[in-house]
Amino acid sequence: MNRPAPLTVQEVAAELRCSVDEIRALIREGELQTVACGIRPSLVPRHQLDDYLRRNKRRLEDVSDGSATVVP
Repeated sequence: MNRPAPLTVQEVAAELRCSVDEIRALIREGELQTVACGIRPSLVPRHQLDDYLRRNKRRLEDVSDGSATVVP
């Protein structure tokens, strides 16, 4: 089974429509896990991002309908 390639911090930020600094804060706080891949540090495996999105689904839905704001 092939796993999708891990995402860079920039790619995760683009997917979540937030800043790179917000993603780095999530990593520091342990909300997102990263792996080192050769000389490229801070790659986020796709399954880690999917887990984060599942854990925060309700909060993210509130943001998308305009009733809340994203706070990492």
